[in-house]
Amino acid sequence: MRRVASNESLAFLGHLRNLLEQSGIQCLIKNEQLSGGLGEIPFLECLPELWILRDEQLDAAESLLTEIQQPAKTAPAWHCPACRELNEGQFAACWHCGRADEQ
Repeated sequence: MRRVASNESLAFLGHLRNLLEQSGIQCLIKNEQLSGGLGEIPFLECLPELWILRDEQLDAAESLLTEIQQPAKTAPAWHCPACRELNEGQFAACWHCGRADEQ
């Protein structure tokens, strides 16, 4: 077993676990219930941790986690052919007149 991530957000680690498991990498979260021990147990020892079960999947897990945490690439801004309004790249239709992007 190898630890691949640690984070104060249990929800974030749950998301990462789901993504890894969808890729066929078996994993588990340790320290899920230790938040109640804060103060008695040092903070860093209470953080939830994501562990993979098979060491031979470490490279695949780390690669996937690195890829997931890269910023999303956005499309370039475009001008509407009908009204010439400037639209951000994530829009498939003009926010002003509703015409679809023809790119």
